[in-house]
Amino acid sequence: MKTNSHYTILCGLFKYNAASISEHELWKSYTHWQNRINGGDYKATFNYFNTSYYDGYLNNIFPEIRHDKSGRDNLDLKFLNHISLKSLLDNQQSVDLIINKDKSISCHFEFADLYLFPNGIGIFSIKISVDDTYNELNDVSDFINRARQLNSIIKINDTELSIKDYINEKLLKPLNLSEDWNIYNPQLKTYNIIDLKEQASEEEMDYLLYDMGNVAPIGSGKGEGTFAPSESYFNTQMDNNKLSVFKNWSAITLFDTFTRISNNFPDTFKSWELDYFQIYIHCLHIKFYMYLTNSKISDVTTVTSETEQIRNKFIEFVNDYYQTHISYKFLPDLIQDKLLYALEIHSEIEMMETKIKRINEHAQEKRERKMNFVLIVITFLSIFSLIHDLSNWIVNIGGDKKLVFPWLSIGIGVTIIVSIFILFKFRKK
Repeated sequence: MKTNSHYTILCGLFKYNAASISEHELWKSYTHWQNRINGGDYKATFNYFNTSYYDGYLNNIFPEIRHDKSGRDNLDLKFLNHISLKSLLDNQQSVDLIINKDKSISCHFEFADLYLFPNGIGIFSIKISVDDTYNELNDVSDFINRARQLNSIIKINDTELSIKDYINEKLLKPLNLSEDWNIYNPQLKTYNIIDLKEQASEEEMDYLLYDMGNVAPIGSGKGEGTFAPSESYFNTQMDNNKLSVFKNWSAITLFDTFTRISNNFPDTFKSWELDYFQIYIHCLHIKFYMYLTNSKISDVTTVTSETEQIRNKFIEFVNDYYQTHISYKFLPDLIQDKLLYALEIHSEIEMMETKIKRINEHAQEKRERKMNFVLIVITFLSIFSLIHDLSNWIVNIGGDKKLVFPWLSIGIGVTIIVSIFILFKFRKK
């Protein structure tokens, strides 16, 4: 089976420090991403987004619509900063991806983007289209399998380098990252858009979705080869992860891949690139924030001011980004639902909420202990005042001052303290 077209967008996650970014170097290499939409004529596309999505989602993913910065090269890290590599805007980069010692696949880097979210979270993306001569599904499968590996070798103008080195030098250098970003990326995530030349039945489409989504050899979904899935596992993926709305295309959402396969139905208006891909980025952002926050709160029994600050930021983040509905249209919400499920975001938020509940309980206990200590101090100080007042009263009614001070005063104090101690013991029982 052959394809009309295929492209993959590679995605990776990283953390950045705003103070370390060299803005001068950044804007020498990058421009606002809308400048690559229709050659810079982006207003019609933005108008479409504006009428399709709720304000919350627009503020999170398309802040340019509300805060137009197209004429200014500066970062505003209160919002997402989505920027594109200038060198790929006018001239695609021709690249050979080395599959093995006997095979390489010619492809093109069409764009490379950075997403700089608030809270020091970043995502990069690189769109790679395969040369038309490599239109067999086996070629596409080989390409996806190698392209997502950071140590895979690409060849540019007779120069060989790894995909990781390319990303470091061409994309991330101006950010001056303080740590090796590949610790968050054992392999890159892939967003695959494949258009078949031939008509495939629903059963064939399911097999292909399994093969491409799981980056398994072609035929695995049918039960061929050592990577063939069990019937129950295959059915589970089709039931839970498959997205099927129209007969001319289907998609599958998995933890590391999103794959859409169409039957001779090309993405003419680039909806899957300009529109729905941003939903994928949105969900990756939520997932990465959950992962980082979970890592910070490893011990919920020790509550500090820093822990409480993390809790407050988490609550604010969930309120801003975790939305059940993002669009006036049905398809974006369906896509988000499938992605949230595949990335296990629902369960991770539930786990985080359980941790937050425990943090709140420990914080409440900590406040109560402090309050009890304050009350004990106040009670202890008031005892001395009470002893002094009683002793003076006894002297005033004719008591012997030498007897009252100090012996009777000591006796009164001991009596009061013993009484309070007995009262506390009785209350505990």
